[in-house]
Formats: sequence, C-alpha cells, structure tokens
Amino acid sequence: MKSVKGFTLIELMIAIAVLALVTVIGFPAFSGIFERSRADSDLSDLLRAFSLARLEAINHSEDVNVSALTDDDWTQDLEIVRDGTVIRRYAGLPSGATITATGDVDTIVFDSLGGLKTPANSVVFNYTRGDSTKSMVVCPTGRILTGASCI
Repeated sequence: MKSVKGFTLIELMIAIAVLALVTVIGFPAFSGIFERSRADSDLSDLLRAFSLARLEAINHSEDVNVSALTDDDWTQDLEIVRDGTVIRRYAGLPSGATITATGDVDTIVFDSLGGLKTPANSVVFNYTRGDSTKSMVVCPTGRILTGASCI
C-alpha cells in the first residue's frame, strides 16, 4: 500500500473556511489601527506647524502667526508668517478629518518669547476622524500638548 501525502478536498475546504472566518473577525481591528495611525499622523503635522512657528518667534524675537487660510478650518491649508513673510505653508489634511478650535480661532500668534499673544487664553484643538478623537492644546505659555491640559 502506498502512502499518499497531501490534503484531501474536505481538509482544504475546512482550512479555507477557518481562514475566512479569522479574516472576517480580525478585519475591524485592523481598520481601527489604520484609522488611529492616520489620526496620530494628522495631529503630529498640526503640532509640528505650531512648534515651528513658536521656534521662529523665539529665534527671531518677533511675532509669528499661524493661520488657517479657510475660515477657521484647521484641516485646510495653514500658513506661518513672520514680519509679513510666509515662512512655510502646510497642505491641508486628507478628507475625512475635522479639527475644531475652541473659540473659533483662525489665527494663533506667538510672541517673541514663544508665548501666546493672540488669543490670550489656551486654545484646544479637537481632532476627529471616524471613531478616533484626539485633542491638542496650545497653552498661554506657548507650550503645545497632546492629550493633556495646561496646568
């Protein structure tokens, strides 16, 4: 009698069914991972823009503006301006994200010491993409924090 190696058709069908079941169960977890990763990336871009503006203000000892170019919509293009000169322009975020700022702020001004000049109080940015929500706050001292509040 010869020994036959391999799978029978029934064993192969069961293996495919188990693989399909595991894929269907695991897919929502993976889509959540991608969504959270995109949210972290988007918020990091906004944080970098504010950090650059603050450093420019400190390094050049003059006011630096960060402006949302489309009516307090921080998901659209942003512009960093010092002494009337555009330092950097950031492209807007991909569609699907929303960012709202407390007080409907469309411009943030850092003074020569890196603190907030306008507005005078802290500004909280709330980011939403799908089920992911994150927050970032610009404190009156100019400090920029994610997921925390000014102390």
